[in-house]
Amino acid sequence: MSTRFVNPKDDREAALWADARRDAAWSPQQQAALAQWLEGRPDRAKLLRRHEALIDDAAVIWATQRVARARPAARRRPSWPRWAIAGVGLAAGVGAVALIGGDLLPRGDLIVGTRGAPEPIALADGSAVRLNGQSQVRVDLGAHERILRLKGEGFFEVAPDKSRPFSVEVDGVRVTAVGTRFNVDQRQTRDGKAVEVVVFEGVVKVASGRGMTMMVQAGQRATVSGGVVERTSLIRPEAETDVPSWAKGWLEFNEASLSSVVEDLERATGVKVRLADPAVGRALVSGRFAYDQPENALAAMVQMHGFKLSRQGVDQFVISEG
Repeated sequence: MSTRFVNPKDDREAALWADARRDAAWSPQQQAALAQWLEGRPDRAKLLRRHEALIDDAAVIWATQRVARARPAARRRPSWPRWAIAGVGLAAGVGAVALIGGDLLPRGDLIVGTRGAPEPIALADGSAVRLNGQSQVRVDLGAHERILRLKGEGFFEVAPDKSRPFSVEVDGVRVTAVGTRFNVDQRQTRDGKAVEVVVFEGVVKVASGRGMTMMVQAGQRATVSGGVVERTSLIRPEAETDVPSWAKGWLEFNEASLSSVVEDLERATGVKVRLADPAVGRALVSGRFAYDQPENALAAMVQMHGFKLSRQGVDQFVISEG
């Protein structure tokens, strides 16, 4: 089955239902609602079965066996990764941020992100930053303001200090807060560069650099493209979690193009993935997976959507039509 024939909304809702059914609090009312959603729709029932199979890992193991056979022996890793489809049963928060002792950064220091789930880095003012892979930030803690110049993606937990506003600058966009938690992501889209801001706690001010400003609250996302700021509410407010999913080793997608999924996976893990046809990159993906073994995540996605995954070398893959 190719995603060209899958209703992306049904695919996302099937993922949510599959995850919700695993909850011990599953109720008769939820079962009735699911039955109504499935009534007369064998295509939806098929999607639900596939998402439930992915959660149980059976489909993942089946799909990854083909890739594992071609994996060089020296690169074999123990155990299978965890996989779970996106939904209401997200992992609980891991609690307060554990700052790295002794890593206090003076003015002008450069922090560089690494592959894998990042550890928080403490700043000299009591704030903390986590960086995604292939990301970096220049820290300047001045007497009257705190400015961090970002390239890539970072999650910021700001220590309150009304006398020194805390700002993150990227591509001419400035995100300012007094004391809050928010994520800033620099992305490349078909229309050019864009900056995405997701607020977990408190309020931030987003200034586009072209005179447009907007206040963004917890549970909201602001996207800045071409100097225009657009604000939307999140389907599942990020304020319900402690840190972004990428900072805990997970990647989540809600009807995202496969090309953007690949971009995020490459940044977080360092793998290289080539899409053999632009049409493959336009396929929509909804799901949530651990990126500790990216080849397994890729194998599960192509199995779900009827594509073909080929290994071209160590941590290099090609996705093509099945």
